[in-house]
Amino acid sequence: MKHKRNSEDEDITKKQFALGIQFQAVERLGKGTYGTVYKARKKGCDKFFAIKKIKNELDNEGIPSTALREIAILKKMKNPNVVNVEGIAFNKKHIELCLEYCKYDLKKLIDSKKHDSSFYNVKFVKNMMYQLLKGVEHLHSHKILHRDLKPQNILVDDNGWILKLADFGLSRVYSIPIRPYTKEVLTLWYRAPEMMLGINNYAIGLDIWSIGCIFVELYLGKPFVMGDSEIDQLFKLFQIYGTFNELTLPGYKNFPYFDQDFPFWKGIGLKNYLKQRSHIIPIDDTAFNLMEKMLAIDPCKRITCKEALNHPYFNDVVCTCNYSS
Repeated sequence: MKHKRNSEDEDITKKQFALGIQFQAVERLGKGTYGTVYKARKKGCDKFFAIKKIKNELDNEGIPSTALREIAILKKMKNPNVVNVEGIAFNKKHIELCLEYCKYDLKKLIDSKKHDSSFYNVKFVKNMMYQLLKGVEHLHSHKILHRDLKPQNILVDDNGWILKLADFGLSRVYSIPIRPYTKEVLTLWYRAPEMMLGINNYAIGLDIWSIGCIFVELYLGKPFVMGDSEIDQLFKLFQIYGTFNELTLPGYKNFPYFDQDFPFWKGIGLKNYLKQRSHIIPIDDTAFNLMEKMLAIDPCKRITCKEALNHPYFNDVVCTCNYSS
């Protein structure tokens, strides 16, 4: 039985962009709630670009706040580990961002390379983690929380294996003292436990937990904890760490979603949990020590990006990104 091809895919090369006729679509990279991302070639140039078309709900609620945040942050953040915005254009229906194109996101890279030990090894993981921390440290130094760090939002250019942070639609500037923010951020598997318990006055510990989850995923070849709901994700963490208490998470009983009827687990411990699943790359003591510091249940005890970059784990890192400029 033949399936009808999507008309948009059939006419992909005829796609018109507000950015100008010099851009020709090559393929559609992805489609979501807010819009579509295309791989495009600029005429007279061998270079590829990623064009992100964001739906412009101007007639209803104005330009989407996610688009405004992303544009503002990308224009402000000039860093080798943050995706570069090459151009911006508007029309009545869409906002278009022209971004540098990367062949992989980190999720695709993990899935495609994790069984190739000549490429996917400790040296590779250290390179990726060092660049990830450098990029997020740059954000945090400018008081910006990413709030949606996950492998799918981290791009990797195969020309030099340079890592680029992307998808800043949920990012925001934070201030001291910390003010309440929305809890509707972060993909479930990378969401910090305090958020699942209803806390909304979070800070950089939110991003650090996500980085810790990504760190573990690079070693395991699969996500750290995969719950199918917030409560399932929380209970899976209880089974690893033990059901939280006032010692492991100060103020726990006063958190909005605390329930005195939560089941009690003693917990198998993070080290045992990881050892049972460490089949792609063995986790040595130095790597585990850094993971433990990132994945502390108490957000106040989580290591910062700057501290993590000075951790002994990176003493022998071979980083492919040039920071001299």
